[in-house]
Parts: sequence; structure tokens; C-alpha cells
Amino acid sequence: MSMMRRHQRGVGMVEILVALLVLAIGVLGYAGLQLSALKGAETAHIRARATALARDTLERMLVNPEAVSVYLDADSWPDTPPTAGEEPDGWSDCTGASVCDSDAMAEWDIQQLAWQAANIMPAGTIRVDTCEMSGASNCVVVAWGEQDADDCMGDGGIETAADSQCVVMEVIR
Repeated sequence: MSMMRRHQRGVGMVEILVALLVLAIGVLGYAGLQLSALKGAETAHIRARATALARDTLERMLVNPEAVSVYLDADSWPDTPPTAGEEPDGWSDCTGASVCDSDAMAEWDIQQLAWQAANIMPAGTIRVDTCEMSGASNCVVVAWGEQDADDCMGDGGIETAADSQCVVMEVIR
């Protein structure tokens, strides 16, 4: 009868291991959600910077209307982004005591915008090109990461895939 009267005291080792397993799964799930949230915040931050850069490009065109043709010429924009951290070509040509005409100011703006894209976004590029969707207008295309600026404009118009790493703004002129 003494064997039947024994009662379990405390928590058994199996219960502790099961509780730790459940806790570990919960912590791993939370860590995964944190990483996903951080990635989403980073993507939103880069997209906001790209949008601000595209808007800056449009505003520079409005400020310098005599040279709009220079801004809208796709050949005026660099094919390869400048090396991040290095000064853009002609950095001091239109600053300080230097006097620039409208076209020189547009060329300086283009170099500065390309430099900013390379420095504020990972592998960032910027250019103005004809919008394939309408043909009558131009678009400011800002791309970053693995995305090529040419791929931002698909066959049917602007690339809208969820993993797209570009911002496109249409120039109405």
C-alpha cells in the first residue's frame, strides 16, 4: 500500500523539455517576424528616398525650363552609375563663382542626380527616358539593387511586380 500512496512532487523533466520546446518555437517565430518587419521598413525607406530623388529631378526641370531638352535626352544620363563616394564629373563647374548657362546647369544637375542615386541607395541609378506606355511623354526612372533601369519599363508599361526595385514618375510636358 505504500507504493500506491506515492504522489508526484514537482515538475517532471519531460514537462520542462516540452515547455522549453514550445518557448523556443515561439521565440524563433517572433524573430522571423522582426526580420520581416525590418526588411519591410528598409524597403519603404529606400522607396521613399527614390521617390524624393525623382521628384527632385522633376523640380530641377521646372527651375531650368530653357534646358528641358537636355534633361529629356536619354543620352545625357550616364549609362553606368558613378562609383559611390567619389565626386561626380564636373562637380565644381557650376558652383561658387562659376557662371553656367542653362545647358551646363542641366548637365551638372544630371551628374549630381546620378551621384546622389549611387550614394543614397544600394546600387542606385537614375535616368529620364521615353515612357513606353504612352510614347508621348517621358519618365524619370530610379532603380536600385539588382533592378536595371531598363527593366522598370516593361512591355505593357511600368513594372508593378511586388519585388520591383524601381520608382517611375511620368513627366508631363
